[in-house]
Amino acid sequence: MALLVRAGNLGRADPARGATASGLRLWLARAVAMTCLVSLIPALFIALGQLPYLHPVWLVLVGGGIVGFTLLMPVYAWSLGDIRWLCGAYALVILVGVITWPWAWLSTSPAGGAPWLWVCLGMATVCAAMASTVGLGFAYAAVSSLAFGLVRLTVAGGNRDPLSALQDVLTLMVLPTALLLLIQFFARAVDELDASTAESQRVEADRAIDKAIGQRRTILDGIIHDQVMTTLVAAVQTDQPRGEVADLAKAALASLAEAAAPTNVGQSLSAPQLARLIEGMVEAVCPQATVRVDPGSDAVPVTASVASTLGQAAREAALNVTRHAEAEHVSIEISAGLVGNDQRVRVDVRDDGRGFDPGDVAEGRFGIKVSMMERMAAIGGTVDIESKPGEGTLVSLRWSGRSQQVGETISRRRASEALRSVLRVELFLFLVWLVVGVQVLVGLISAMSLPDQTPVLIAQGLAVVATGIALRRAGERSMTTFEAGLVVVALAVIAQLVHAALPLGSLPNYSTWHSSVIMALLITVLVRGQRSAAWLGLGVFVVQAGYWAYSHQLGVAAMLQVTFGPVLWLTLATLVLRGLGSIGEQLVRVRTRSRENTKAMAESFSNLVLREVWLTELRGQIGPLLQNLADPTHQLSQAERDACRILEGRLRDALRAGNLVSQGVSDAIQAARGRGVEVVLVDNRGSKLPEPVRLATLRRLEDLVKTSTSGRIVARTAPEGYSEAVTILTVDAERNLTTIDEAGTVTVRKT
Repeated sequence: MALLVRAGNLGRADPARGATASGLRLWLARAVAMTCLVSLIPALFIALGQLPYLHPVWLVLVGGGIVGFTLLMPVYAWSLGDIRWLCGAYALVILVGVITWPWAWLSTSPAGGAPWLWVCLGMATVCAAMASTVGLGFAYAAVSSLAFGLVRLTVAGGNRDPLSALQDVLTLMVLPTALLLLIQFFARAVDELDASTAESQRVEADRAIDKAIGQRRTILDGIIHDQVMTTLVAAVQTDQPRGEVADLAKAALASLAEAAAPTNVGQSLSAPQLARLIEGMVEAVCPQATVRVDPGSDAVPVTASVASTLGQAAREAALNVTRHAEAEHVSIEISAGLVGNDQRVRVDVRDDGRGFDPGDVAEGRFGIKVSMMERMAAIGGTVDIESKPGEGTLVSLRWSGRSQQVGETISRRRASEALRSVLRVELFLFLVWLVVGVQVLVGLISAMSLPDQTPVLIAQGLAVVATGIALRRAGERSMTTFEAGLVVVALAVIAQLVHAALPLGSLPNYSTWHSSVIMALLITVLVRGQRSAAWLGLGVFVVQAGYWAYSHQLGVAAMLQVTFGPVLWLTLATLVLRGLGSIGEQLVRVRTRSRENTKAMAESFSNLVLREVWLTELRGQIGPLLQNLADPTHQLSQAERDACRILEGRLRDALRAGNLVSQGVSDAIQAARGRGVEVVLVDNRGSKLPEPVRLATLRRLEDLVKTSTSGRIVARTAPEGYSEAVTILTVDAERNLTTIDEAGTVTVRKT
């Protein structure tokens, strides 16, 4: 039997994603909300000098919209966790404000500085991506930056020359684009974490289940061999005292009852585990059936009692296929999902057999009425049967119930290790070099207007060296304290050199290019694990900028223009990294909790298989006979002694050759032995046969046994690694050898 499991955007929730992706969205929403709020302060401060020249209607609609949406973001981020519509509105009003700025400007004199909206444009790009997709975020960055560059060419934008406008476009486009690429990279990495965690949990659970089932099987085999088969052999021997046989039978029944006693089955089963249970319950009665699980069903657990009932009903449906349908293919498809707070589970048993008219089936037919409909009704489920003569049959088992929320309750070091397991550094290195390179280019252009260019050129060379230090061995280890110190000192020297070269009382275009370089390298220091050094470097830079603005008689506005970028983006990076750390902690919690629960789940599942599959089949075979044997006053008839002999043979076959036995094969062997055919089964494999091989073997063996009237049949499995997985030798009037390879191909030849 085969068991098969079939296997964005930045702001929109995807139910297929795991908890870590949801955590990233929540932290990103909060980080964006707080950063927009912080950026509103310098924006309002810079806007004070431009407000008298702006149209009142524009101020109400655009300015009021920006302030209103910004203030609402933190409220929504902490109460609902979803700020997509606010992000979309914020991005839209910023873009409209930039495009309409020339019409809103009432003065005929050129503006003294850049429109204050530049402070909000970077975050507007992030908001556009949050509200839609990262691709549209990139498009927004391009459109808004170009629009701002065109505005700078007008009187309202300061009548800048094309080269200065191009510098504006490059600066406004590169930084937000780099941040979007980084966020997208982290989002994809978190998705990979979700997938790898789910896969590792599945593999771990499967291994634990295999181990627990093996232990239960060993215990049951011991009971069968040491007590049940011993009782049957003793009953066959006519000279065995009747009282001793009764004592053996009572001991066997007691052992079986103890094994079947209810245990802790409170652990819920996922859809793949439900499929595995159904596979075990159906395999003996319908070995050609395949079990498939609908993708996404693993997130909807069902209780053990519901799983047991679904398995029993599915087994009865499969048994009806074997008895009546003459089907070549049988499939069992399992789907599960949540509708509101309700779980929905559906098990479809479909065959391509001869079919029938459901209206012709007697209302009280036991198999359908009791084994399926009444079982399902007991758990609040239903059974639907669709069939037509010649068109096969579909039996649908449906159940619904209330969902179960599983809580998740870790070390920050282990969290960072979990994230680092899938994060790659190539993109991060590219982004840092891109930002530094563009700003160095902008600085070279602006240096042409300075009387002394030497300090600026030295600062640019030092910026390249500092970038190399900051990114040294970034993919191999965290940054050392010494390296972080070198970077911070280099940035302080760069700031001092640039400030010293600037003239008194004026601020040439993009003479403060170093601000963006300092921002990029401080974020690099932060990302590489030196948070204290990054914030120390920012503090030193703010002090330097404050002293420079004071000593050069430039005022607070100039200081804000220089320090705003580093403060804003380092704050945002810190919030995002904190969120990623929280996600990593959550990931480790999930893994830790999974390990703690796996053993309990495996024990619960194996007990369920023992009780609902193996013991149910065993009791059906020997239960009534053992009850008679346990009664010392019951006189055994010859027919009962023959039944004991036959059952002992069937059990011996099952113990010795599990790969070669199904209910159909066992029935055929029993009948063949009654005709005088000797049937010998030998299983040397040590593990389960591949499904195509097992299915081909059972079909071929059953056909040979059914058609044999005399002679001997020997079926044998080979150890793993042999090209011929199974050989079946038939000896009657002539000798024929059937071989089945690892692909399930059957070959017959005379010997």
